Amino acid sequence: MLPETSQDEAQPNAPVALVTMEIRHPTTDALTEAASREIKHLLIDQLPIERQAQDVQWGVTAPGQPPQPVADRFVRYGNRDNTLSASLKNQAIVIETSAYTSFEAFCEIAMQVVDARSQVSSIVGLERIGLRFVLEIRVPAGVDGRITWSNWIDEQLLGPQRIAPGGLFLTEWQGAAVYREAEPGKSLIVRYGPGVGQALDQNYHLRRITPPQTGPFFLMDIDSFWTPSGGSIPEYNRDALVSTFQDLYGPAQVIFQEMITGRLKEELMRQ
Repeated sequence: MLPETSQDEAQPNAPVALVTMEIRHPTTDALTEAASREIKHLLIDQLPIERQAQDVQWGVTAPGQPPQPVADRFVRYGNRDNTLSASLKNQAIVIETSAYTSFEAFCEIAMQVVDARSQVSSIVGLERIGLRFVLEIRVPAGVDGRITWSNWIDEQLLGPQRIAPGGLFLTEWQGAAVYREAEPGKSLIVRYGPGVGQALDQNYHLRRITPPQTGPFFLMDIDSFWTPSGGSIPEYNRDALVSTFQDLYGPAQVIFQEMITGRLKEELMRQ
């Protein structure tokens, strides 16, 4: 299964850097002050900190004119440790954590956010449901300072690692694999490869629970998601949403187990 961590002790090599649950829905009106106060009251125990946030995208302009930034402003609620947040956007609810403990615990918090959102403003439909894990696999280097990733990662994922021209050795590259059901519905995208430093921007709005590291790691970015088939937009149903998240977690678990070696599984269990 995907690695879980203790709430009581930070593990320096815990691989889960970020977990995200996202529910995309048809556009709703921006939250009024009264609605924001009601949501804050409903989430006060888990997410007492309220902040204004924005996403910036480049809008389309007339021919010959440079693109202009367009800001999508929304409210983000967070915990006091700054390791858990919920962003309520006009077209999405995004719950993120950098202090992941278990799927069940995270799903419970996510549904508290969705319940609060649906109480003050109805969710009229579901356009995408996503569950994403960003993992940094860190293991000891050899005496020469290099990491033999084949000891830890399935060799099918290591691509050009064996190619080392002129005494050089591979430090960074990234691959991607896309998996889909025969019929539209569930999909899974995995981005992977060795890197140096951290997978997340140091200025990311959530605080990492482990000290910053600058050495090599192996990235696994697992995005498991569902979209409706046939162009239809089904009505929001709480039980169906929970069931879909559970269905998305299954493939994410399987792909993670397939990507790592028995040696790494033993190391993670030992942690």
